[in-house]
Amino acid sequence: MMASAVSNGSGKAAVKSPYEKYDEIVKKNPLDFNSWVQLLTLVDTEPSMTRDTVVSTYNRFLNEFPLCFGYWNKYAQYEYSLGEKNAEEIPLIDSAEAIENAKKVYERGIVAVRYSVDMWVKYVDFLIQTLNVSAEEARAVLDRAVEAVGCDPLAGSLWEKYLQLETQNNDMVRLNQIFKRIMHQPLNNLEDFWEKYNHFFLAQQLHTLATSEELNEIAGQEEIDEGLLRVKLVNVVENIKNQTTEVIQKRQAFEAGIDRTYFHVTSVSNNALRNWHAYLDYEEIAGDAQRCEHLYERCLIACANYDIMWVRYAQWKERVYGYEEAKKVFKRATSVYLKYRSAIYMEYALFLEANNKLDSARKQYHKVTNSIAPTLAEAFIQLCNLERRQGNIEAVKAQFETGIQVMKDNLGNNAHEAYAFLTIWYVDFVIHELEDLEAARALLAKATSEVTKSLVLWLHCIHFEQSVGKKHGTKGAKATMIERVNSIYNAALRDSCELNVYEKNDLWYQYIEFLKNHGSSAQQVRQDLEKEVTWKRKNGMPRNRFVKILRLEGGADEDYSSTCEVGHKRLRTDAAQSAAGNSTAPTSTASVQSVNGATPVAASYAQFYQQYQGFGAPSSYNQATSAAYGSYGSYYPQQ
Repeated sequence: MMASAVSNGSGKAAVKSPYEKYDEIVKKNPLDFNSWVQLLTLVDTEPSMTRDTVVSTYNRFLNEFPLCFGYWNKYAQYEYSLGEKNAEEIPLIDSAEAIENAKKVYERGIVAVRYSVDMWVKYVDFLIQTLNVSAEEARAVLDRAVEAVGCDPLAGSLWEKYLQLETQNNDMVRLNQIFKRIMHQPLNNLEDFWEKYNHFFLAQQLHTLATSEELNEIAGQEEIDEGLLRVKLVNVVENIKNQTTEVIQKRQAFEAGIDRTYFHVTSVSNNALRNWHAYLDYEEIAGDAQRCEHLYERCLIACANYDIMWVRYAQWKERVYGYEEAKKVFKRATSVYLKYRSAIYMEYALFLEANNKLDSARKQYHKVTNSIAPTLAEAFIQLCNLERRQGNIEAVKAQFETGIQVMKDNLGNNAHEAYAFLTIWYVDFVIHELEDLEAARALLAKATSEVTKSLVLWLHCIHFEQSVGKKHGTKGAKATMIERVNSIYNAALRDSCELNVYEKNDLWYQYIEFLKNHGSSAQQVRQDLEKEVTWKRKNGMPRNRFVKILRLEGGADEDYSSTCEVGHKRLRTDAAQSAAGNSTAPTSTASVQSVNGATPVAASYAQFYQQYQGFGAPSSYNQATSAAYGSYGSYYPQQ
C-alpha cells in the first residue's frame, strides 16, 4: 500500500499508491476537502494501514477542518476498535487504553465543536450505549452537554437522553428537575416534552414534584388540599412553558430560514446568509447577551468560512464584553478557521490598531505580506495607512517601496496589476501627503518603464497629467500637459508595449478624442487618424469609429440603444454586429464601446478599482495565498 514513488529498480519512477497520491495533493493544498475525503476513505477501508498513518491523517485533517463532527466520531470509533479482538482473537492494544484514547478524541471534538448538538450526541451515545458507563459519569457529560447546547432548538434528542438516564436510574427527583429545566429551553419539540411532563406529574407524589419550601411558598398561609396544590404546581411550570413558547414563536421564521446547522465547505445560500444576519440583528436588539452569544456560535458552525461573520461576532463581543473577548474571537478565526485568509488578518490588525496595540497590528500585516499572500497589494497599503496615521512618513515610503519591489519580483506570476495598484496608491500618497508632483511624476515614469502591460497604470499616468494641467490653467501649462499626454499615449501605443491589441485599440480611440478636444492642430488630428487606421489594418482590428449621440428619438436604428443617455458615445455597427453582441452598453458618460469583445478603457479602469474595493488579492490569485493553498472561491465573498 505504501509503495515507493521514487524508483522501481529500473530507473523509472514507481506508480504512486492511492494514499500517496492524495496525501501529496493535500500537503500541497490542505484546503482540498474532496481529496481529504478520499484520503480518509482509504485509511478507513485499507486493512494494511498502520495506526500511526491513520492517526496522523485524522489529526491533519481535523487541524484544517475541526468542525466536521462526523470525522471526530469516526476517529474516536477507530481508536476504540483497536481494543477489540481481531480475527486471531488478539486486540491490537489493551481495551482500557483503547477506551481512554477514544474518550480523548471525543473530548477534543467537543472542544472544537462545543456548540454542535450532533457532536455531543455522538459522545453521549458512545458513553452510554457502547461503554455502558456509570450513571455518574454519563450525568457529568450530559450536564456539560446541556450547559453548552441545551438551548439549541435541535437539542431535544440530548434532553431526551438525559431523561432516559434518570428514568433508568429511577431518580424521580432528578427527572422532575430536568423536566423543569427543559421548559425554559426553546426546543422545536417542546410540546412533546410538555405532554411527557404531564404524564410524569400525574404519577408522582408531591414530595417528588416540589421541595417543602416550594410547596409552602405556593400554598402561602392558606390550608389547601393536595388536588389544588397540584394544580398550582403544574400551573407554575405551564406558565414557564408558555413564556418559552412565545420566545419560540417570535423566532420561528428565523429558525425556518436556517437551511444548514452543520459545517461544510460548500457555500451557504444567499438567502440563508441574509437570514443569519437578520436573526443576529433581532437577538442583538432583544438584548439577551447569553442567547445572542449562543446564536453567534451556532451561526459560525455553518458559516465558519465567512470572515464577515467572524468580524461581526468580534465587533459584538467588543461592544458587550470588551477588548479581550473580541480579541479571542479574532484569534480563533486566524489560528484555526481562516488561517489562510488575508482579509481576517487585516481586520484583526485594524482592531488592534484601534485599541492602540500597534506592534501587534503590524505583526498581523506582516503575516500576510511575508507568508499568506506576499503579492497582496492591499496588505501593503493597509500597513502603509497604519504608519501614515501614526505620522511615520519614512516608514510609509519604505513599505510602499518594499511592496512595489515584491510585485516587480513576481511579475511572472501576473502581479502586474498589483504592481500598478500599489504604485498608484504610492503616487496618491506623494501628491496628497508630501505635495510633491515631480516625485509623483517620476514614480509613474519609472513604473511605466518597468511594467508596460498594465492598462490601468497607463490610464493613471494620463489622468495625472491632465489633472495637473487643469489645475495650473495657464496657456503654457496646457501646452506642457498636451505634450506630456501625447508622450504617454505614444509610449503606450508603441509596438514594444505589452498591452494587448484590444487595449491599444481603445487607447487609440481615447488618444484621437484627446487630440480633438485639447489639441490645437487639425492637421495633427488627421495625421494621427491615418496612423490609427494603419495600426488597425496591421493588427486586424475593425475600422469602425464612434459617434456622439446628441439626442434620442423614437424609431432609432436597431444598432442604437434607446437607453443610451445624451452625450454617450456609441459605436456605429450594422444590425448583425449588434445581434452578435459585439458592442456593449456604455458604463458611464466617459465610456467607450468595445470592439470585437474589447473591454472599454473606462470600464477597465473602473473594474480595476472595483476589484480592490474589499480585501483580497487580484483575480489571478486565490483569496488565501498566492502560493499553493486552494481557493474556496464562492465560499468566501469579496476575497
